[in-house]
Amino acid sequence: MKKNYSLLAILALALVIRLFFAFGWHEIWWDAGVYIGMGKYLFSGGTAGLWEHIRPPFVPIVLGLFWKIGLDPVFFGRLFEILLMLGIVWLTYALAKHWWDEKTAIIASLIIALSPIFYYLSFHQYTEIPSTFFALLALWLFVKEKYIWSGISVGLAFISKFTPGIFIAILIFVLVISKKWKQAISTGIGFCIIAVPYFLYSWIAYGSPLATFFAAQDAISKALGCNVLRYRPGWYYGWWLVFSETKLHLMAIPGLYVLYKRWKKQHLLFALSLLVPAAYLVKISCHDYRYLTLLLPFIAMLTALGVVWIYNLMKMKKKWIFTVLVIILGVWMLNTTVRYYYGNEVQQPDVATEEYFSYLSGKDIMGEIWISNPIVAAHTNAKLEKIYYPIYDAELSREFTEYVKSSDKIGAVLLDNCGGGIICPPDEADCPSKTQELINELDKKFVRALDKESGRCWYRIWVTSSG
Repeated sequence: MKKNYSLLAILALALVIRLFFAFGWHEIWWDAGVYIGMGKYLFSGGTAGLWEHIRPPFVPIVLGLFWKIGLDPVFFGRLFEILLMLGIVWLTYALAKHWWDEKTAIIASLIIALSPIFYYLSFHQYTEIPSTFFALLALWLFVKEKYIWSGISVGLAFISKFTPGIFIAILIFVLVISKKWKQAISTGIGFCIIAVPYFLYSWIAYGSPLATFFAAQDAISKALGCNVLRYRPGWYYGWWLVFSETKLHLMAIPGLYVLYKRWKKQHLLFALSLLVPAAYLVKISCHDYRYLTLLLPFIAMLTALGVVWIYNLMKMKKKWIFTVLVIILGVWMLNTTVRYYYGNEVQQPDVATEEYFSYLSGKDIMGEIWISNPIVAAHTNAKLEKIYYPIYDAELSREFTEYVKSSDKIGAVLLDNCGGGIICPPDEADCPSKTQELINELDKKFVRALDKESGRCWYRIWVTSSG
């Protein structure tokens, strides 16, 4: 590291451009609200926050730990994501250098450091950056022949986001075909050290070792956000790659040619690490730009291979010429990244939205608090009940309406139509009327403490007369 000034400069750039925005206001997203709420639930023994059993536990544990020791999980969660992002840049460099050469490693790590999607996600407490970090760390430990630690890292990737658990199959397959039986067992043991306790928890709490995993798969297959409201076909990953990330990724095409021409046995691990997760992500019904993060380091390596191949064809051997090339690519990608950030990140808080989410802050509500949006959990330490979970539909609306009629335990109900928590499935014609019945019942039994609108969105809070 002391001698590698190129990598140090790229890491410094990745850090500085993130710190520039790290201390400002950022919108809290749905999943971040869930993870913060789960963290509070875990570290309070269930007296604060909320719980969703379909979520992997690593990010909630980290955010909950911040909260438990008195730190803001929103801000320090953001710093945690930025720290792991630096790790992703370094690991991309280390793996690319191991598989090819330093020039390829420099350009690949630069592409990841200035990736628009990675940059955009750096300011939000989501699972993509932690899971990608641990997946890459597992590969790096694997090539360093630290097999147990490699398996442990895959386990951490798995409990960060279930999808990267597929890397344990990739690693064991590579070892088995090389007849490295002991190493395969060691890698599997490492994975089990992390995964088995989670499977046991799932078995004890929900009746099956894979109950949470299959429940998560079912919820994803039915989620309106990625299957209806933001539906995209599988080929759209390519569109995001070129038009959301950078057109430089077109250089991955000659990169494939270089991979073929320079193929070595060690490249099997690289190829499987790209192709197997890609096949899975295309196959599942939910396609989201965030899922690209697991593939981006490997695609960046292919892109870098193509760039270096063309550079070498031009026979420009002086180091300063390559340095100029890196600077030009850096300026190009930095411009793309900043434009993507400003084009997608909400810059100012909406007054009505913030008033709604922060309504419970500082209030002592007697009774159950029911919510349709988990972002509320980031603003209060109260225990929260979920109307939206796991999938809102006519039946769930009917059940809650009946509960409202019969129960005297409810202290407050927070509903909005913006986050997606009470948006009806398009194939349920009676769902909107059931939702209206619910609202009518709430109006009969409770007092509207807040009723705001902003654009197409409305935000309403009902409390008891004493609340």
